Amino acid sequence: MKSATALSVPIVRPSFTGVVEPSPGQIPLPFPGMTSVLPAPVERGDAKPLRDRSARFMQALVEVLSGERPVRQMGPWMAPHVYEQLSTRLAAHARTPRRPTAARGARIVSVHVAMVHDEAAEIAGRMVHRGRSRALAVRLELQTTHRGDRVWRCTALVWA
Repeated sequence: MKSATALSVPIVRPSFTGVVEPSPGQIPLPFPGMTSVLPAPVERGDAKPLRDRSARFMQALVEVLSGERPVRQMGPWMAPHVYEQLSTRLAAHARTPRRPTAARGARIVSVHVAMVHDEAAEIAGRMVHRGRSRALAVRLELQTTHRGDRVWRCTALVWA
């Protein structure tokens, strides 16, 4: 229920059509004379195979994080220090594997690939699990295996 005071106050809506001048002491945005320090994301050559591979990797990763997949399956795709970090963090949380219910399990809903250079890519992804959204970021680097094959391997991993 509205009070009589609330009914008598006029509603003022701000207008965003005009040019907004900064107040005294404020710096206008964007900063005059400044250029961006971060390069724009670049896809080199045919990035579709890397995008597909990274989407599969990210889906497997979210299944590990949600307890639907054992962490040992990620070993061949990760650098040893990253695998150890993932194993340690999951062990600290002591999640027990859960059987998939009728509801969908964890899934990756978006993947963005940014090539740092020809042999490194940074991938950002968003996962959804139990109605909550979380962010993931990985760095994939092209490395040579002991057999001489060139494979993409995860060398950094962050999730929130």
